[in-house]
Amino acid sequence: MTAFALMCGLNAATAAETITYGSLPDPGYDAVVWAIENGKVSDPNVTLKIERVSSIPALMQAAMTQQFNLMPNGVLSLPQMRESGLKVKVLSTLLRYHPEGHSADIWVMPNSPYKTIQDLKGKTIAVVSGESQVVISVRWAISERFGMNADLVGGDFRWVEMPQAQFEAALQSGRVDAAQFNLVPSYSATKDGKYRSVLQGSKELDKMFGGPMPSNLLFGYEDDMNKRPEAYVAVGKLLKASAEYVLKHPDEVFAAVAPKYKMSKDDLQTWFLTYAQMPMSVGPTDKSVMMKAWQIGLKTGMLKKMPDSADELMWSKAIMQ
Repeated sequence: MTAFALMCGLNAATAAETITYGSLPDPGYDAVVWAIENGKVSDPNVTLKIERVSSIPALMQAAMTQQFNLMPNGVLSLPQMRESGLKVKVLSTLLRYHPEGHSADIWVMPNSPYKTIQDLKGKTIAVVSGESQVVISVRWAISERFGMNADLVGGDFRWVEMPQAQFEAALQSGRVDAAQFNLVPSYSATKDGKYRSVLQGSKELDKMFGGPMPSNLLFGYEDDMNKRPEAYVAVGKLLKASAEYVLKHPDEVFAAVAPKYKMSKDDLQTWFLTYAQMPMSVGPTDKSVMMKAWQIGLKTGMLKKMPDSADELMWSKAIMQ
């Protein structure tokens, strides 16, 4: 019996497929895969190898060069990748904006004279990357909900790219008038009243699209997904189980992840539970919101052609919520 079990174990180890996953060094992104990296959820038939790249622009470059089997990318970026000739398919939804959260806000100093987004016309807004989905989403909200020109060049605002770590100094010195904090810093940098929101982007987007915005989708490359469907389904289920583990064991996960980023467990937990949704699965409104987002992308010239259906980009074995 022992020999048989050992032989089966050897066969499973030999047969195990490896899927590579390109991620970002971010506490939220780390929390959602913590259960996998720490052996809390696993599958003997597949190994998920997670690698973190340095920045959003680096991740975008990795996506275009097919550096990893799975990667997150913005809801608009995927049809753009298809336009460039890359056959990509969505495995699951990585991140949605929580409608009541502040992940897609525009922030000013508390003593700033600017009270509304309209007051910032002609002013400078700091962003990590003009091409990141959160900034694109904010610009959509500004254009569609407030009738302003949010183009990166020649619009009503001056968008300036810089590392997020420089936002505070730039705001305090007056070098920029406002900033769009991304991911966890949207909570941790603003929670003590150091900044004041003039636009709650996630709420405006929810009103626009009729559901929470699926900002980042987890995608793979169609040829390899169809070549190794069982491996991708197994990894997709693992990722969903890991996301569910966070919600069931928040103290354990956030206490382990937060110190690596010099933040408190409570701060990370608050952001994860109230600013974002990271389900690693496709939700009931995700497809319809994707279509509406692509319609705006087409209208604003960000897309040359939009898919006829969300199912064009959705893998046939996508992980559903």
